[in-house]
Amino acid sequence: MSSILTVSQLNRYMAFKLKEDIKLRGLLVKGEISGFTHHMRTGHFYFTLKDRESSVKAVMFSSFASRMSFMPQNGMSVIVMGSLQVFERDGVYQIYVTDIQPDGVGAQFLAFEQLKEKLAAEGLFDTAYKKPLPRFPSKIGIVTAKGGAALQDILNILSRRYPVGEAVIFPCVVQGDYAVESICQALVFADGCGCDVIICGRGGGSPEDLAAFNSEKIARTVFAMQTPVISAVGHETDTTIIDFVSDLRAPTPSAAAELAVPETGTMKGVIAGYESALADALKRLVAEKKHELLIREAKLKNYIPSAEISVRRERTISYEKRLNDAVKAYLDKRRMLVAAKAAELDSLSPLKIMTRGYSLVYKDDRLVRNAAELSADDKVTLKFSDGETQAVILGTDKENG
Repeated sequence: MSSILTVSQLNRYMAFKLKEDIKLRGLLVKGEISGFTHHMRTGHFYFTLKDRESSVKAVMFSSFASRMSFMPQNGMSVIVMGSLQVFERDGVYQIYVTDIQPDGVGAQFLAFEQLKEKLAAEGLFDTAYKKPLPRFPSKIGIVTAKGGAALQDILNILSRRYPVGEAVIFPCVVQGDYAVESICQALVFADGCGCDVIICGRGGGSPEDLAAFNSEKIARTVFAMQTPVISAVGHETDTTIIDFVSDLRAPTPSAAAELAVPETGTMKGVIAGYESALADALKRLVAEKKHELLIREAKLKNYIPSAEISVRRERTISYEKRLNDAVKAYLDKRRMLVAAKAAELDSLSPLKIMTRGYSLVYKDDRLVRNAAELSADDKVTLKFSDGETQAVILGTDKENG
């Protein structure tokens, strides 16, 4: 008899078996969405995928849902990618979805409109962000498939219209699973290579062939670029997301080449126009300067400066006399002041007093101020107003002074 399993054991076993089945990994399942719920707090998607006969539950976690370029809706036909696993708690198997692609024209159009509305709301299509194209580009970058007819059309037109420009090819995959990543890498590389303008596009094809150019990632890459971008995807009736975000949309790759560069004949006409305008401007300038020179010459002839020179000379002489008088008066005043101070100093001078019969007594080069400082036999020096003499003290009388 078989061993008895608990419900948890059974569900765990089934989960293990499904996880081990290689065929249930990387599933691609086509169906119609119903019961769609976007859990606002977690960001997860919950829905049922069904066809006419059956249905299966599906969940898409926020880590994958946040990468979606459109919002799934009930009734939308889609192809989901994911793996089939068991939700052990309820014993229910469901698809754990990693990607959702619209299936059919209606679903693709809805996804296109949703992405266009989203990017427009963010301002990616605003004309304020459109970069002007250079009038005479030196280096033209081309982002497209290397062996495509679009590339040959672009190169032929560039060589015919504008042989002086350098065309640089940045090859990429333009359709299939790796197209979006390949186009983005080529755009970024071209943006960093010093191009003056970049043409990005491909030739015509089905909506599925052009689908890569509806990618949100490509749109944001083009918007962030420093180099002006001309989009050229498919034919004139084809419109993709890159056309809205690029700096200029061309209906075809050939038209993009014509928009990117001027025609040689046009350049010659522009240069001839510049030469003519420059020559006319030089003629006008020379004529204006000649007229100005004649006016100045006439003014110089009519102007006789001798009278003014005479007035200025007399004024200078007057200034000189006034200055000399002022200096003399100042010096005389200073001399009188110096003489007065000298007389005052002279009246206070000891020499002046000594002329009246006084003398100064020095002992050992020191001035003797009273008799007590002297003794008999001291040698002293007597200084008079007209000289000095040596003497010896015979004695002192301190009482009679």
